[in-house]
Amino acid sequence: MVLTISDLMPISLCIATQELLDVKRFRNNFCDFVLFKYKNFNFINKIIETKRQLNSSSLEKNFFEGHKTAIVSNIDKIISLVISRYMNLDARVVEKIVESAKEIMEKVVTAENFNQLASLEPEFRSKVTLKVYELFTTSSRPR
Repeated sequence: MVLTISDLMPISLCIATQELLDVKRFRNNFCDFVLFKYKNFNFINKIIETKRQLNSSSLEKNFFEGHKTAIVSNIDKIISLVISRYMNLDARVVEKIVESAKEIMEKVVTAENFNQLASLEPEFRSKVTLKVYELFTTSSRPR
């Protein structure tokens, strides 16, 4: 069976969202590859300044709301894709994923700092990412 990028979209969004929820690593490793490998980019000073601001407790609010928005948007897309692609496969599992995703969305929206977001990463991984992966592998098996 040939997999397309479209087939991978639900699990890919889960992985990307999980990475966003791992805020400590996100903030610490922001653009490190470019910063260490390619120091001759025209915009390198802007990246350095952004990284400083991202890791500054006094300026974190500037990034926090946008970060939450990206996570909520990804979870919304995951819900949509899971319902449209996997409902016929296992409706009970899909309903559980959707319910868990909605609960996590609510926690993201009401989070007040990056640490609260970070605490959601294990829950998202176990209740959404792994369940979507199980549905993905089941749907990818030859019939």
